[in-house]
Parts: sequence; structure tokens; C-alpha cells
Amino acid sequence: MSIRALPRIFISGADMAAPFEIPRAEFDKLHNVLRLRSGARIGVLPNDGTFWECELDGRYAKPLERHTPETEPALHITIAQALPKGDKLDDVVRSCTELGVSHFIVFPSDRSIVKWEDKKLQDKLRRLEALAREAAETAFRTRIPLVEYRPSLAEVMREPNLIALSESEKELNQLPTPSSEPLTLAVGPEGGWSPREVEQLKPFAVTLGPRVLRTEHAGFAAAAKLLL
Repeated sequence: MSIRALPRIFISGADMAAPFEIPRAEFDKLHNVLRLRSGARIGVLPNDGTFWECELDGRYAKPLERHTPETEPALHITIAQALPKGDKLDDVVRSCTELGVSHFIVFPSDRSIVKWEDKKLQDKLRRLEALAREAAETAFRTRIPLVEYRPSLAEVMREPNLIALSESEKELNQLPTPSSEPLTLAVGPEGGWSPREVEQLKPFAVTLGPRVLRTEHAGFAAAAKLLL
């Protein structure tokens, strides 16, 4: 059986030198959802770029063979997404994780309708991290994207090699072929960037073309141009 066909779970930092106990949430998925029993082959992803073929032995996984599938892109892309309404952020994290984005930053912009309260911040980040984890498993990735929060656009502008999707005479596909250096794609909310933000981002602005994309699609489209 191809390793791509194996049921797989992320266990970050797992010690693969000997059999180890599978955390409860992951074991419940294997045992109760997938109906796997002792002797079944599974894939364990320690979140370090490797894939371990293992044998299920009760609550334990027995490492059998190490693989290093080349499923992570050479180009490290960060999507810096201004907070959108509803569940659009879920769509951004899922689709861009499957595509190969390495890092997500969420932040409030001038025209963001949604604002995150400090007391709920960590819960919201954990939820997005879980979505990224699930999408990475589905896409046969070997690393889970990092999800972080920044309190302002000014903080985002400190990220390396910033590209802001905005009104510009310069198109993304006219930029030089990306090197292996990290890139950050900044995406505005539903109402776009405010005039103040447009001015701030002018040195970094590029456009995707003549059509206007929804905020939940813009980052995906830009990343796809760079990764595919």
C-alpha cells in the first residue's frame, strides 16, 4: 500500500525511537471513527518534515519505517489576512493550508467589522490551529502551518518581503520569480484597505489583475500563482 493511502495523524514532537502511546484525541479518531484495530498500518507525522509508517498496537504506535516525502514547498509563504466576517477565515486557513502556505497571521484592519476580544483570542487561535492541522493531514503535508495574531497592520508590515494585494499598476505575475526567501502576502477585509492603509502599503502593493476577488479567495489566488 502506498504511504499516501495510509490513515495519518499529526503527533507533534513524537519520539519515534520506540513504541509510544497515541494521544487520546488521535486514538479516538483511529479507533472510533476509522474503526482501526491492532495490526493496522497508520502514518504518524511528528511535524518535522518526516512521515513514519507505524503499526497500531492497542493504544500504542510501533514505528516501522521513516519516509521524507517532498510535499512541503520550497517557498515559505505567509498569508496575513485582515479579519473578515463569518466563517471566511476558516475557508482561508483550510484552502491555503492544502495549497502549501506555511504561516498565517490574522489582524484587525481599519475596515474589519469583526474585532477579537482579548479574552477569546487564544480560543480562536486554537480553533484555527485545529483547522490547519486537519487540512495538513488531508493534503498529505508533513508540517502544520503556524497561526498567529497581530494587533495591527503596522505589526504585519514588519514581516519579511511584504506584498500587499491592493490597487497598483504592478501585477503579481510581473514580479521576478520568487527565490527561496520567505514572502508575506497581506490581504484586506471585505471593504478593502482604507485610504490610510492604501498609502501605507503603496511601496508593497501589487494587483492580481483587472477583476476583484472576495477576501477569502484573494490570498489563495495569489499563493497559487507563486506555489503551483
